[in-house]
Amino acid sequence: MTSLHPVSRRRALAYLGLIGVAQPLRAFAADDDLQRLFAELGASRERHARFTERKFSALLKGPAESSGTLVFQAPDILEKRTVEPQRESVRIEGSKVTYEGAPRGGSVQKRTFSLADAPLLAALIESLRATLAGDLVTLRRHYEVAWTALQAPKSWQLTLTPRVRALRDVVSKVELRGAAGEVTAIEIVEANGDLTLMQITPMPAVAKPAKK
Repeated sequence: MTSLHPVSRRRALAYLGLIGVAQPLRAFAADDDLQRLFAELGASRERHARFTERKFSALLKGPAESSGTLVFQAPDILEKRTVEPQRESVRIEGSKVTYEGAPRGGSVQKRTFSLADAPLLAALIESLRATLAGDLVTLRRHYEVAWTALQAPKSWQLTLTPRVRALRDVVSKVELRGAAGEVTAIEIVEANGDLTLMQITPMPAVAKPAKK
């Protein structure tokens, strides 16, 4: 076996050492970028946006489409108001969920329940709510978080992989894409192959009337 010259050996060891150092350095750099992104996301305390959503399922002949508006108020209020194909709303405040459906028989369907009664829904809600609040700690409680820089300026993608097996049995992954401090798209891939795609268009916050 040919042995390395002492100088070559030192260079090889130094090179291997640099590789060993470079790996954690890249990891630290990526985590720094992720921390900065979440600081930017958390800087906005109230958000209003339009959404269009398409759900693909083997049980459907074509995608189910809906549209409406989203409202987020830090730290934990998230409201989805669907306008088409029918009016309904879901409001989450803390752990309380309030659903209002389209009127039937002259009365509005309304029910309230706790996220504690729907742990899978709770984890999915946190994928968006924690991201919008810039709360990386809470997001990591439910998901492995991978950050990727996209080609467009300041564009990014978060890939969320469920930590808990019960959630992994239902959801394979959640991907959020955006630019700077705005989320512009959400993709949910379910374990059974179903897919939900939501496009989000930020709107200016609604001005509150001045107090008299």
